[in-house]
Amino acid sequence: MKIAVLFETPYFGGGSFTHSINVCLDLKRFINNNKKIIIYTNFEKNYQIIKKLGLPVILFNYSFIDKVILKLSFYKFFRLLFNFFHLNISLEKKLISNNIDLIYFPVISHSIFSIKKIKYVTTLLDLEHFKHSIYPEISKEEFLYREKLYFYCLPKSKLIITSYDSIKKNISNKYNISEKKIFVIPFTPGRLFNSRKKNHLKVKKELKSFNNYYFYPAQIWGHKNHISILKAAKILEKKGYNINFVFSGRDRGYKKFLDDYIEKHKVKNIFFTGYLKSNEMNYVYKKCSGIIFTSLFGPNAIPPLEAWFYKKPLIYNNKLIDDVNPSVAKCINVKDPKEISKAIIYIENNKYSKKLINNGSKKLRSIEIKSQYRYKVLNKILSQIFL
Repeated sequence: MKIAVLFETPYFGGGSFTHSINVCLDLKRFINNNKKIIIYTNFEKNYQIIKKLGLPVILFNYSFIDKVILKLSFYKFFRLLFNFFHLNISLEKKLISNNIDLIYFPVISHSIFSIKKIKYVTTLLDLEHFKHSIYPEISKEEFLYREKLYFYCLPKSKLIITSYDSIKKNISNKYNISEKKIFVIPFTPGRLFNSRKKNHLKVKKELKSFNNYYFYPAQIWGHKNHISILKAAKILEKKGYNINFVFSGRDRGYKKFLDDYIEKHKVKNIFFTGYLKSNEMNYVYKKCSGIIFTSLFGPNAIPPLEAWFYKKPLIYNNKLIDDVNPSVAKCINVKDPKEISKAIIYIENNKYSKKLINNGSKKLRSIEIKSQYRYKVLNKILSQIFL
């Protein structure tokens, strides 16, 4: 059996990229040798990263005609028209010529509308688009797009992968999918961060004056709730604390709002790094005083796992229902800047116990063991698909 992993998340894609890399590494590690894994990506940078990991990878490009087919395939009329005239995207033709039996989507992409002949496995990481009326990044149009995408591809998928049991139940209920068709594999920490390379001089120089900083590894979306951290920073400043905050990730349209708030309220000690390479992330994680994760989307995420990997104090949203609880983190109402400031003071006063750190490490190990086991089970499931 030959399995193509369709890797269409760009290298600056944050958690989706991290997850996709982890999927490629784990499939290669745990799927039997009688199943050949080949990764296909349409980004040159992705190709270079994956190649350096020693994984089999093929770089492809979408032609102008491909892009037209991809765009129009969103509409049922054009899908029927393309089927009638046997118009396929070049990627599927390439996969068929390479005798690919199954496509594995580590993240669902628009390309799925144009896949006609090859069986596929999809991955649905969350259902947070149902909060579309709250956050600007999920407009009504985006909500409707995702709904159409999910209603189209989930019933056709041979298997649906997700990361948490509550997501599995919600997928089943909202899209009328049997739970037997949905398979849970937990998130694991980013593998690229644990790098031995030392070319992090740029971020090291930029953070030279930041001796005591708290790190929020998240792209600049509204739902990431950076604003509460800025308000907490002002509270801490008024109390006489000299504490810095580092925000990583690309601007997704929300940074101007944060910049305006910083300027208006004269908030100090805030540093935006923008996109960080994996070895730079490794450096920032190692040097930080703690991890803050104020995201309002869930129910789970990768940064808490990375906090446990680096043995750092973790401040987390107490409203998210996942593996993070008061035994492994300082869980607070992340919408309340006062609670965030108190949590930071709690850590600064050395009240964040070693027991919490150790519990986090144990929790991470149990999640990793579960993930490894689930991939071994997945290996058997994939074999059954072709029986």
